[in-house]
Amino acid sequence: MVARVAPFDFDACNQYLEELLAQTAVSYDAEQLNQLTTLIEMLNTWNGALNLTAIKDVRQMVLLHVVDSAVLVPVLRALMQQGQNIKTVADVGTGAGFPGLVLAILCPDLHFTLIDSVGKKLSFVRQVVAKLNLSNVELINKRCEEIKHEPFDCIVSRAFAPLERMVGWCLPLLASEGRFVAMKANLEADEIQAVPITVTIESVVELQVPTLDAKRQAVILRHAEAKTE
Repeated sequence: MVARVAPFDFDACNQYLEELLAQTAVSYDAEQLNQLTTLIEMLNTWNGALNLTAIKDVRQMVLLHVVDSAVLVPVLRALMQQGQNIKTVADVGTGAGFPGLVLAILCPDLHFTLIDSVGKKLSFVRQVVAKLNLSNVELINKRCEEIKHEPFDCIVSRAFAPLERMVGWCLPLLASEGRFVAMKANLEADEIQAVPITVTIESVVELQVPTLDAKRQAVILRHAEAKTE
């Protein structure tokens, strides 16, 4: 039997999300704020049936899924300001849509492809895309090695495996001058040493997630032969 879902307080969630985002460099408008709150509402509703996330508390969903994803937006914008041509972005291992759905809401000028091999999670993502009318999102229900797709300008991922393995899966999908942005809790020295010589770690950006007492980093990688700006 599916556990009963507690009533969702849209306004309280919306206000809490706004308070957190106000402490970041993320730009958003009222419509985007409401879309992000609706995403949390749907995650809260569907989670019991589909087991989308181990996080059950709504405020923790806001912090650890939405805000933790949103802080990648300034990273993408900075890459673009540095001359990086980013129009297409893939989220590898998107799960219930993080960070991809959040980025798609906050960056409507970019096209996002959300990739995951778990169909039930993408069924949820598909419902969110339809509910929010996100015309800049497409879904691929396959493993990375099974995908035949035009190379992406940028790949993002909340790294679910050691960096070496992530590189092996993601780099074949990355355009020759593209950038791979891997979110890590903490980049260890042995992970850096294990990265293949076919890629270069361009930079490591410290991510600041309000009220979260944990390390977050965005590791930016490129093909070793790619040009730097």
